[in-house]
Amino acid sequence: MPRAPRKKSSVNTMTSKLSIYFAFIAIVIGATLFVLSQAILYWLEDELNRRTLQQNAETAIVQFKHQASSPLIITNSTKAYNRIEDLPQKYHALTQYPLGFLDEIHDAGFEDLFFYHTEYTHDAKRYPLLLIMDAENVELSSTEWRNINLVSIIVMLVLFVLFGYAITKLARRLITPVTQLSQQLKSTDPKTHFSVPDDSATEFTELASSLNYYRSENELLIRQEQAFAKYASHELRTPLTIIQGATKLLELDGDAKFHCRQRERIAKAATDMNQTIEALLSLVKHEQSEDANYRVFERAEIEQIIEYLQPLADSKSITVKLVVNAEPKLQPSRPVMRMLLSNLLSNAINASDPGLISVEINKSEIRVLDQGSKISEQTKQEGHGLGLLIVDALCQRYNWRFSLVSREPNGSIASLNFNSHLYPNNFKMQDSAS
Repeated sequence: MPRAPRKKSSVNTMTSKLSIYFAFIAIVIGATLFVLSQAILYWLEDELNRRTLQQNAETAIVQFKHQASSPLIITNSTKAYNRIEDLPQKYHALTQYPLGFLDEIHDAGFEDLFFYHTEYTHDAKRYPLLLIMDAENVELSSTEWRNINLVSIIVMLVLFVLFGYAITKLARRLITPVTQLSQQLKSTDPKTHFSVPDDSATEFTELASSLNYYRSENELLIRQEQAFAKYASHELRTPLTIIQGATKLLELDGDAKFHCRQRERIAKAATDMNQTIEALLSLVKHEQSEDANYRVFERAEIEQIIEYLQPLADSKSITVKLVVNAEPKLQPSRPVMRMLLSNLLSNAINASDPGLISVEINKSEIRVLDQGSKISEQTKQEGHGLGLLIVDALCQRYNWRFSLVSREPNGSIASLNFNSHLYPNNFKMQDSAS
């Protein structure tokens, strides 16, 4: 039998929960202080009466030594006896208390009283001394205690209300930024900007800034992923279309030379597709390590890549110049390097007018310099061609530095730097002089 959905608590806001939490703490603390204060007041009252009785004992001793008669009335509520037989009949039971006894006596067959049992010496004779103080006359009455308790409770209730109001206001002020950020997170408007009140704590301001940053990064990644998928689809569909077209042409009648040319087109397209797939799969492989095998990026391999793109360059009357100052040792495989360099070259060719494109290779960097248009602000935000998104992803895979900057008087410079430990970021686009 399916369980019934749990009923949502009516106290579901953080402000309410904080208010209830602090109210519970305040009640516990208030009750504790009330009980403690009552106990202290009772103890102080008895302690003062005991000390008063001790002081009266010294007065009684002095007077008895001067032949005062027993019982001796010290105050309206205190009497002293130096002979046991002088005690009233109802107080005879007090003689059973030992010497030195000083305390209040309850429920002994008479009214509550304070009793002090001691002795003194006079003319080499020891005399008992018994002091009796009527507790009713020296202690607060029930009405007075009731009034004190009532005033204490009223004061605590007033303080509870005032502090409860203050805590509620403080909790609302502290929770307002959280509530505002929560509402903004629920918004379906992609242009929503996370913000908090100006008087919010620094932590909430930093949280809003972080949310804005990660939202922009998330949107950028989504756009890049869409562009990446579009590029990958294009790179895979192109050779597939060639294979399908060449296959249909093979079904037609033709001479051996025609059929051989179609088979070569199919083989070349299949090779291109295989290299593209291998390069894309390298983005998701996890076996890369610091001690992975390195290989020499030879001039012949570079020339093959340029030769592959030469027809595109010839179609725009562009000359590709290769300058190899050194053959670097690299980790990426041949398909990956083919994709990296071919993307940089095709991007430069597509962005250039008839002229010259230079490819410079040294031990730490590969640079492609074109004479096309400069990098615009829109280009910086949206990317300089779908192929460069692949380049950026591959550079992050191998911890390389990829940059695309403008040059003077026109054109741009795309570079792959292998000394990635010198830079905190992988991808940079900015204006720069050549």
